Amino acid sequence: MANFIERLSQKVETKKSDLVHTLQFDASVNELALAQLVNRHWHQLPLAAAAARRPAFAVDGSRAVRHLANGAYLFVAQALIVGERAGERIEASDVDVSILPGATDAALIERSAGFLMHQLEVGLARQAIAQMPPRTTLFLDGALYGQLTSLYAWGDDAQTQLPPDIFDLPAAILDHYLQLFAACAQRDLIVISIAKTSHEKAHANVWWQAEHGGDLPKEKEISDSEAIYRWTERRAGFSTPILFGQSSVFRGARRSLLDSMQAAPAIVSFFVRLADFDDALRIDVPAACLGLGETIGAVEQERLLAPALVAPILGLLAADYGGLEVYNALLYSVDREVRLRQEMMDQVYLNLIQDALGGQVEIRLDRSERRFHAR
Repeated sequence: MANFIERLSQKVETKKSDLVHTLQFDASVNELALAQLVNRHWHQLPLAAAAARRPAFAVDGSRAVRHLANGAYLFVAQALIVGERAGERIEASDVDVSILPGATDAALIERSAGFLMHQLEVGLARQAIAQMPPRTTLFLDGALYGQLTSLYAWGDDAQTQLPPDIFDLPAAILDHYLQLFAACAQRDLIVISIAKTSHEKAHANVWWQAEHGGDLPKEKEISDSEAIYRWTERRAGFSTPILFGQSSVFRGARRSLLDSMQAAPAIVSFFVRLADFDDALRIDVPAACLGLGETIGAVEQERLLAPALVAPILGLLAADYGGLEVYNALLYSVDREVRLRQEMMDQVYLNLIQDALGGQVEIRLDRSERRFHAR
């Protein structure tokens, strides 16, 4: 019988120095300047002031992709919004499905599945605005500015590979966002998006530019999340907020936002650790929710903001914080309910889709999917 545990133990011991290097807290010689920079831009949380609790809604989504025996891709996405009005629980949900041919480019498949879920989330949020009392807080899952930058046009060959409803998703999502932003301004709502993780290096790059000019040293590529994790001593706090506008570094490349997005509010972004030793969250908030009038089109270059500006947002986050496992009580609750689990996808949804399509076609997972998902 194969002894993988013993072999893994030997391999870890052999590669120990390399593995530890990737996870170490201490800054190497070429990281010292960046570590000091991160510490200068990490601030103590303000004392929480007693305030009337605002009504709140939260929206989140989930998706699953399955490979079929004929080579096609089937994916299902679902979204849920939950809130409260006058003591009554308000809830709405939506779900969608698509099947794309096996010849579809793999990058288009992943992006299509993400857009399908994203459209459901933002669509539910926009529709629920009418049910939200004034001064409601709307929590979104994910990094808002990062999601806006993802709405760039498909490649030239996408229209021939994708059905119209999938090809039109970026435009539909953008329309939802623009209507959502306009409604929030009219009803005095606060939109707070919370990303549990971030692989970008945009924040550290802006801090570096403000102090040193130019981009981060190329010899050391490091994400914002890693820098904050390693060099803030795991203490509670928040980072210097940044106003993002026309363009930003996104996964290593500078990407400009669409012309049709220029009138939307610019985005204020920062990281926060709400308790010692917790993981830092990335927070994005439309500038209008903080009393700033700048639009995306008006902000040609990212710039630093006064830390005190985000104190009201920190208060709202602290009020809904449930400890190390519950980063946001309402979003955590929605996430647990909306998450599309393997059993639901494979034992319920696939059978439902098969029954609806009839016996002329077969929804059959390919061999690798049957091997790993039929357990």
